[in-house]
Amino acid sequence: MVYFAILWGYTLFSAGWEKSVQFQFLGNFVVYFCLYGYLNLPIMEQRLRKIFLPLGLLVAALFPVVGNFVYLLHPQQADIFTIINRSWLWLPILFVPLVLIAWQYNFKAVLAYIFFSNGLELIVLFSVMDKFSYETLPLIGVPFIRAFAFGTVGYIVNILIETQRMQNQKLIQTNLRLNQYVNTLEQLATNRERNRLAAELHDTLAHTLSGLSINLEAIKTVVQPSQVEAQKMLDHSLNTTRLGLDETRRVLKALRAGPLEDLGLKLALQNLTQAASARCSIPVTLNCPDQLPVLPMDVEQSIYRITQEGLENIVRHANATQAAVNVEVAAEKLELTIHDDGVGFDPGRVPSEEKFGLRGLQERAASIGGKLVVESQPGSGTTIRFVWERFND
Repeated sequence: MVYFAILWGYTLFSAGWEKSVQFQFLGNFVVYFCLYGYLNLPIMEQRLRKIFLPLGLLVAALFPVVGNFVYLLHPQQADIFTIINRSWLWLPILFVPLVLIAWQYNFKAVLAYIFFSNGLELIVLFSVMDKFSYETLPLIGVPFIRAFAFGTVGYIVNILIETQRMQNQKLIQTNLRLNQYVNTLEQLATNRERNRLAAELHDTLAHTLSGLSINLEAIKTVVQPSQVEAQKMLDHSLNTTRLGLDETRRVLKALRAGPLEDLGLKLALQNLTQAASARCSIPVTLNCPDQLPVLPMDVEQSIYRITQEGLENIVRHANATQAAVNVEVAAEKLELTIHDDGVGFDPGRVPSEEKFGLRGLQERAASIGGKLVVESQPGSGTTIRFVWERFND
């Protein structure tokens, strides 16, 4: 805007400038003044959204090029040498949309801009040229030289931006791998500590309660039946000791490492499907490769918990006649699918407590960089699809 304002003012107070040129500079000043306002109005970006930037770039590129057609309105002033000399005035203006296009889009968009901007100038040149000669050949070559310069700059900017995007993507992938590594170390440390506590509780509290229960049983045999109060106190103490021993065993079982650490992912999933099949008395099949790739511990844990929750929903709500759990591994992608042919439901009308469970599954999937989708319709069963992609080193 400032550039064209200066040029317009210079032509007004300098001799030798045609009215068409002054009009051309004034027109471009007005256009870029409007473009400045367009780019600084948030409401325009909010309403136009995806076409906001392309429209601005189109205006920025269109008017400097179309402005050359003003020479055709006054053929007596349309001199090829004058057109070529003044076309260099547009060079810094045309570089701006070129760099932005190369920054935001691919090289095909850059080539389209080059053909558009330089092709229209060639049309003007051929229109005003009386004849093609040796003297006019270098002038006709000017748009080709500019096209080569545009292509070089656009290609360099495009490569630099693409390299930066790849580096950012690798940085994101590295951060995710580091997070997975940290989560794995934390999980391992937690499992070790839980196993240590379980072993200590088993060797101390469980053995103590077990020995106390045996002693109380022995005391009960020597107490006379006539000693009713003593018998009641012994029975109460024995029941309390047995209850404490049962609770201790339950806590020990919960403290010990889960099925994943003991059995591995495939056997743990197999146990889940067998337990679900026994509970709801329907066939639940598991299709899983014999050799699964080595997965981060948090990923295995998420797959196990998603399967567990999905099968629990089938047992409690689906009223299905059959269900299936499929695990597919291809290249760097793992896909888990849990499907049943039950009553289904409308995902938009899920009760709050069940919606919370579905949201928890999606959050668990997102925490490891995966994606979980629930597909269901009333009367058409339910499919839970979880996809996780391993990042390449």
